[in-house]
Amino acid sequence: MLLNSKLFILSPSEIKTFGIQNLTYGSLTNKGLKKVVDTINKYSSNIYGIDLGCGDGELIYHLQKEINNSLWEGVEICQSRIDSQIRDVCIWQGDMLDENFRNYNIIHADNLCLEDHIAEQLEQKILLEFKGIYITYRKPTYYKFLKYAILLESVIVETTWNNHMIYFYKLM
Repeated sequence: MLLNSKLFILSPSEIKTFGIQNLTYGSLTNKGLKKVVDTINKYSSNIYGIDLGCGDGELIYHLQKEINNSLWEGVEICQSRIDSQIRDVCIWQGDMLDENFRNYNIIHADNLCLEDHIAEQLEQKILLEFKGIYITYRKPTYYKFLKYAILLESVIVETTWNNHMIYFYKLM
């Protein structure tokens, strides 16, 4: 996968508005992508997915290319990352907490670096609005989420920062 170096250049106003922690960015390697694709294919078909914090859409471009019958979209809070888009993908600038998740059957969230209270708000929102596969890089802590979500599998994937555990949950 090609990591766009422009994704790491942030304006002072974006850092001030959203906080540097919430703008941390990384990506899967080719090996990590293959592991995610293989795991998704075990649990889902006819995919309509969304990537929360999609950067320039790199991951959804590859997922759509590698997984048959899949359509992916992405939301990214940082406008400069949207402006760095180099692939033909459907992405937009917005806050993941303002999006409607009801139409999707897969959510991918590389949410490892989110502030704790934002990560918990996301888990609450997913629990209320979403039915399908939720892929997260952060082990959920919201007690109601843990009560109702079914852990399908935990897999170690190779990323640009290290090998990292990601979790595949099913919400009914």
